[in-house]
Amino acid sequence: MKVPSFYLRSWVLVASLVIQLITAMASDDGSGTTSSTVGALKKYNAMFTFGDSMDETGNICAASSNKTELDVLTCTHPPYGETYFGRPSCRWCDGRVVVDFIAQALGLPFVPPSKAKGQDFRRGVSMAITGGTAMNFSFYKSLGIEDPVWNHGSLDTQIQWFKVLMPSICGTQQSCQVYLRKSLFMFGGYGGNDYNVQLLELGLTPEQAMNYTPKIVSAIANGIEKLIALGAVHVVVPGIFPTGCLPIFLSLFGDAASETDFDNTGCLKPYNRLTEYHNSLLRKQVDALQRKHHNSTRIMYADYYGLVYRMVQEPEKFGFTKPFEACCGAGGGKYNFDVTARCGMEGATTACSDPSTRMSWDGIHPTEEVNKVIAGALLRGPYCTPPILG
Repeated sequence: MKVPSFYLRSWVLVASLVIQLITAMASDDGSGTTSSTVGALKKYNAMFTFGDSMDETGNICAASSNKTELDVLTCTHPPYGETYFGRPSCRWCDGRVVVDFIAQALGLPFVPPSKAKGQDFRRGVSMAITGGTAMNFSFYKSLGIEDPVWNHGSLDTQIQWFKVLMPSICGTQQSCQVYLRKSLFMFGGYGGNDYNVQLLELGLTPEQAMNYTPKIVSAIANGIEKLIALGAVHVVVPGIFPTGCLPIFLSLFGDAASETDFDNTGCLKPYNRLTEYHNSLLRKQVDALQRKHHNSTRIMYADYYGLVYRMVQEPEKFGFTKPFEACCGAGGGKYNFDVTARCGMEGATTACSDPSTRMSWDGIHPTEEVNKVIAGALLRGPYCTPPILG
């Protein structure tokens, strides 16, 4: 019996789709985006990242030759890196950070630290460094801050590092304009350390820290403008995490707080109000910049606060338990955090049995699993407006 050509074409089409699906499933890299999806949507030839310890991929280690300082940096000690790298990788996490997952999803290599020697930065480079701030160190020095941890690389300093590297990345100013137009920029989130300085070093209240928020957000907006002037077109600008839900703040300030200072999830309301205020001003600045550059630039606001707070509210929906307890550390108690017994310190080199079920890795930074969820939300939405792959 002769089979009509229409049916043959249909069978061929179905078979082709099945093969594509099987191939896609086999090539899933763990980021939640398959290589076939990337093949259809990928449009970036490189990724350039800026920020602080949340996005650190090794600059603090490459930049320091002081063994004493490196010993203080507990991210260089086990059990950091155990989940993915099998060893400390100078990331403040048990495995990959957000930018690692995004790089994998886009078919790009992990971004090497800008301070590393002998690296090829044409496919991407990270300027992010532990202690990175939106404000320059001179500002905090004027307030009486001397601790060098806050002077490793501010937003302006990181942009200057990038400008120095540009000729080796893309050549002339004209060729860079073309190259950077097809690159993804992850700019922050900045601000977390600016509030750490004020709350932990200066002893300000969240309400007092709000007085500096307009300056901090203005510095971030000015940084975005500088990137655009260099040729950046696709720029992701994250807000900051809900500070009042982090074990470090809950352990340091929770005992002195009144019952009314806690919300129904167990987070400290005054500290979350500070974060909400920062993010609301930042969102307005991002919207204003997008309107200003709407014909040439795609600025994406990443709502870290909204996503992480939802995880805290409904941890079981994301596969998490004990959202306020650090996986690694020897602090004990409700939050398992103590500044004198932090993860990686002597006596605190064993993590919880399954980091993938925890939100907080060391009381300050998220676990790899949380970073994976955040990266997925940035790539496809809805917590990035518009999504990276949108």
